Amino acid sequence: MILLLYKMNTQHQSIYEFIDFRIFLTAYYRWRKENIRGYSHRLMASSLGFSSPNFLKLVMDGKRNISKEAIRKIAKGLGLNKQETEYFSYLVFFCQAKNNVDKNYYFGLIASQRANKNVVLIEQDKLEFFREWYHPAIREIVKGKKDPLDYEFLSRILSKKVTPAKIKKSMQLLKRLDLVRINAENSYEHSSPLLNTKNEVQPFAVRRYHKQILSIAQNALDEFPPEQREISHVTITISEKGFEQIKQRIQEFRDEILQMASTDHDVSGVYHVNFQLYPIAKGNKDAKQPQ
Repeated sequence: MILLLYKMNTQHQSIYEFIDFRIFLTAYYRWRKENIRGYSHRLMASSLGFSSPNFLKLVMDGKRNISKEAIRKIAKGLGLNKQETEYFSYLVFFCQAKNNVDKNYYFGLIASQRANKNVVLIEQDKLEFFREWYHPAIREIVKGKKDPLDYEFLSRILSKKVTPAKIKKSMQLLKRLDLVRINAENSYEHSSPLLNTKNEVQPFAVRRYHKQILSIAQNALDEFPPEQREISHVTITISEKGFEQIKQRIQEFRDEILQMASTDHDVSGVYHVNFQLYPIAKGNKDAKQPQ
């Protein structure tokens, strides 16, 4: 989830600064509570036309969804204009979408309206970073290379086709996120750790990114000879405790690999290292016995 800094003043943040309607409502509630003595969830619900005093609290906590009628009530009660109401509805439809097709559709509408409003926020750049698989790859490739970069050359050395124009745009993003910088020797270097996907980026964007990586890994079976790849798996039966232990060990091993890579010299390529651990059959407690 994207972290927000709430402004301690008499003017509420623009709705275009949000991509999650629940966070927007929570920010609005906190702003009102800071400026109105005795403001409560009950008062907020009542002022927006809801009879249930706890309804909006459940919505903000992610325990209830809202209908189109509720969208209109909330938008009117908050004094949103026509364009803001439309944007608010996109936020709701995006967050409540039940499949990736709908999520992709409403995410595009959200991004389009934010662009039209010239909203330039680091959160949006973080989302963009995880929209394409090649942003982290380009970050690795340019390390140690001199400025200006040869985008045609970078396009040729990537194993999957990325146009020079996209690479140039990717570099602009990496610079905005302070993930690369030019040092005193006029060479590119890494300037900060990668983004923390646990609390900085929308889960939707991260899932989309991982799907791209898994698709590339699947194609690697046919695109690279065995001596240039390592793809294997095991099928095991484990307890919930065993699952948690393996999950933790994978995370620790991932950190060890990152440490090894950070101290490696004379690098000859950029690689993806994937880890997968997931259930393929229900456990005894989840499976229902036939009657």
